[in-house]
Amino acid sequence: MIELLNVPSLLTIQDSGRSGHRKLGVPISGFIDDYSARIANYLVGNPGNTPLLEFLLAGPTVRFNVSTVFAVAGDVDGRLNGVPIEPWTSYWAKRGDVLEVGTLRNGLYGYIAFAGGIKCERLLGSCSVYPKAKLGRPLEAGDRLSLGYAILTGREGRYLPPELRLDYSSKELEIRVVLGPNLEHFSEAGVRTFLSEAYTVTPESDRMGYRLDGPVIGRSQKGADIVTEPLTPGAVQVPANGKPIVMMKDAQTTGGYAKIATVVSADLHLLAQSRPGTKVRFRAVGVEEAQEILRRREKTLKAIEEFLAGEMRAYRIKIGKEEGMAFTKVENG
Repeated sequence: MIELLNVPSLLTIQDSGRSGHRKLGVPISGFIDDYSARIANYLVGNPGNTPLLEFLLAGPTVRFNVSTVFAVAGDVDGRLNGVPIEPWTSYWAKRGDVLEVGTLRNGLYGYIAFAGGIKCERLLGSCSVYPKAKLGRPLEAGDRLSLGYAILTGREGRYLPPELRLDYSSKELEIRVVLGPNLEHFSEAGVRTFLSEAYTVTPESDRMGYRLDGPVIGRSQKGADIVTEPLTPGAVQVPANGKPIVMMKDAQTTGGYAKIATVVSADLHLLAQSRPGTKVRFRAVGVEEAQEILRRREKTLKAIEEFLAGEMRAYRIKIGKEEGMAFTKVENG
């Protein structure tokens, strides 16, 4: 069991979310940055969809009442019993130890994963908290959480090299989108505006949707409204004011504003980590390209999981002017 001693900001339990219930009006929810959350789980030897802690900007203080292995994901300082620890690294905590997680230097959301995951009541198949429907609640100081059983041997000391960490410090992003499905509600000039101008993430953004400010997106004679139809995370609605809203993991399941595009699944976590003031530019891709982008991301995450488990080696490669990481299987252990 762990106990929360201090909770300075929004702190929730999240996993990969609820699938199969949107027809009942239940949002997907789950990790808002699934890339970082899955790596946090891999660092402690969990499957990627294991329940963990997601915090907004500032992390909690946690007391361990049991020995476990944990990892913190995010550009953030931490201390274990007052001794500095590194993010993106797994550590052994003993009964009575205290973990303090600071404030993120970049990005909006950070994660704390524990070997075996957090034990919690699964509502509609998920532990993910969605307060608007009373599916769980945000955590508070004094809450105690049970951890799942895990053999801890081999889980301590896993480390994600800086080359494999995503950089959330950029003040301007390029986000890829598939245009549609309601393009007939926008003028040709409006679509050009959407794809050529920069938009700014506003403070009126949360896990439900990110409101962007920028040039007005021109409409056709069909106007802003449509007959209410399904919404998915990544859908870009444009209400009557002509400013886009990107639906996020807690988005409602239906909406009546025309949608100009959908953010590709592989880029949604980048937008999720964007602080107010970040500039966003959109680039259109086709459906097949969006699917290939997602396949490449999943292959990368699988390779990272195997690398952290000691089944792969990572090494630097250089392609043209860009450096990156490649992986190769470890032979004979």
